[in-house]
Amino acid sequence: MRYFALTLASASLMAVAISAHAAETPAANVDTADTIVVTAARADVTADAGTKSALPIAETPQSISVISARDIADLGLANLNQSLRYVAGVTPETRGAGAEIYDQFTLRGFTVPVYLDGLKQFGSATGYAVPQVDLSRIETIEVVKGPASALYGQSSPGGLVAMSSKLPLDQAMYGSVAATYGSYDLYRVDADVGGKLSDTVALRVYGSVNGAHTEQTFGSRARQTISAALTWKFAPDTSLTVLGAYSHDPKNGNYSAAPGYGTLFANPNGPISTKYADGEPDDFFRRNQAAGTYILNHDFGSGWKFRASGRYQFVGSDLGAIYEFGVPMPETNDTVFGRGSYATHEQLKNWTFDNQLTGKATTGPVTHALLFGVDYQTAHSLEVAAFGSANTITPYAPVYGTQPVPQSPYTTPGATPGTYDYHLHQTGIYAQDAMSWGGLRLVVSGRHDWAETNDGTNTQHDRKFTGRAGLLYKTDFGLAPYVSYATSFEPQIARLEDGSLAKPSLGKQVEVGAKYQPPGTPILISAAWYHIVQTGVLTSNPATFASTQSGKYRSEGFEIEANAPLPYGFNLRAAYSHQHVRDIADADTRAVGGGLIGAGDGNLAVNVDWTAKQGPLKSLNVGAGVRRVDRVYAGVFDQTLTTTDYRQYYSPSYTVIDALLHYDMANMDQRLKGVTLALNVTNLFDKKYLTSCYLYPAYDAWCWYGNRRTVQGTIAFHW
Repeated sequence: MRYFALTLASASLMAVAISAHAAETPAANVDTADTIVVTAARADVTADAGTKSALPIAETPQSISVISARDIADLGLANLNQSLRYVAGVTPETRGAGAEIYDQFTLRGFTVPVYLDGLKQFGSATGYAVPQVDLSRIETIEVVKGPASALYGQSSPGGLVAMSSKLPLDQAMYGSVAATYGSYDLYRVDADVGGKLSDTVALRVYGSVNGAHTEQTFGSRARQTISAALTWKFAPDTSLTVLGAYSHDPKNGNYSAAPGYGTLFANPNGPISTKYADGEPDDFFRRNQAAGTYILNHDFGSGWKFRASGRYQFVGSDLGAIYEFGVPMPETNDTVFGRGSYATHEQLKNWTFDNQLTGKATTGPVTHALLFGVDYQTAHSLEVAAFGSANTITPYAPVYGTQPVPQSPYTTPGATPGTYDYHLHQTGIYAQDAMSWGGLRLVVSGRHDWAETNDGTNTQHDRKFTGRAGLLYKTDFGLAPYVSYATSFEPQIARLEDGSLAKPSLGKQVEVGAKYQPPGTPILISAAWYHIVQTGVLTSNPATFASTQSGKYRSEGFEIEANAPLPYGFNLRAAYSHQHVRDIADADTRAVGGGLIGAGDGNLAVNVDWTAKQGPLKSLNVGAGVRRVDRVYAGVFDQTLTTTDYRQYYSPSYTVIDALLHYDMANMDQRLKGVTLALNVTNLFDKKYLTSCYLYPAYDAWCWYGNRRTVQGTIAFHW
């Protein structure tokens, strides 16, 4: 409550100051054209993901954060992980600089699914064939906080992340090209070209070639990706958009971790270098992704519309690597660590479909925004994997090239490959009524799902109803308090002690909050308190290592976000969260009372920038940001390695500073119209820190270093 009171007091003072500025500056005079403003801060912005309808964020009884393509470009962001740095309630980049195979983060303490264009991005049920969308494709990212199963079916109690692709614009011709170079030989070339081919057909093609070396010795990543979108308006009230995307990752980092001894735990030999790589130069991870999407829109008139969308997606990956256990070998003075080897060959194929009918109706003084939908999802993941032996390594003086890297699961030393074949199917029907009566907003959503899980031997059938109800009241002066209740369910892939497949975990949340948006301004401040309980969670019996569903988690916290223009050309983006994420029931009693691995106690992110509005420096944009992530739960471990002194550990909090500088060259010479320069610096003071650790009792102790200072410069041309 102390954090709640302090934060609420700060929010109130901020609101008073910003409101006073808004009163002095009419909305028509607020110039935000050259400032960094989250899309959600604009007065007329809506968030589709929270309600699957165009409901203004300020009138949605749920916490939602939005990141735009403009934000991604201005902040020099490279992936989804980095894009979530300025979102309250997110513990970002949990695998730091050494594991970029896919985006790993938690929201309100939980791992959450990612959606693209309203359709779920499925990942492998057991392995590494997980899609990763390049940010060159993305127009907006919406972070929906809290259970969303009432509209999306299987989902985490923490919420979800919904990305939207760039689609053709209603313009004759437009485009941009940008080139970036930076630290660790970072390079990136993005291109985006589009226009109307006729009065009824519009095309947009965009892609990227990017890559870099990593902090770790011999690590590197590379990607070539291209996407195209075609919109055909074949009738005045009907349009069809078809999207195609292909991405090739010939290499993607080295998925490296540093030992817990020498990072989280003291080592008599000193701290381990951030350059240390635990594998071999021949480690590899290759991935190919291909997807085709359609979006059909039809307007029946009188406020009724139909939207149908579907996507086929393929992900194929091959991985071979050597890794260390993070625990020193006996009688080596903590200098020698054991290693293992592994290799996988994977394929993931999935189809997703969603069909929606929306309309409006009126009953007396109440206006109804109605939504009816049915969706279907199926995914098939096939993995051949083997975990084998490898020689040891000395992190303080590593010698590489002495251990061959397995080129396939069938060449992994001392291992017999296993095959994992999983099928997932889900059908859901849902409905929603968003009611308006004066300043009152009531949103009621309900859904019933039929889910099926098959592991190649057994089949698990589940049926579940989930719901959401939210009530908000919007006052004339812009304050909108709200309360909501929502439930979730999430199928789990595991076989239990009795040989049966696991049933879905269940979640429920109560959220109480308020949003403040002075009428006619782009200012938006939101605050929320929430309480989440998840039951039926998979846990491992410490004696038999068999899975049980005895787990129960609780997440409770407070969040606040603010996006607003300030006087004299300044602009503010701020986010703060404080959360208690706890394991309150577990087959392993040593874990009870601890957190969830990878979940932090909260975060603080503040970014302030200033744009010159006149004079010789006109359009010059200078900004600085501070990001703090509170301690992150690491797990249960016996640091003495005697297996008698198990304790719960956290990786320490960290704070880093970022900076940026942008300039529009047209202010120097009109012949350079459309040319912009940018400089972005993350971790300005080159702080050495851990983003998270993973401790498994008596076996593994891994930690991940965060990104050291990165400087990148960009030149872009827009037309």
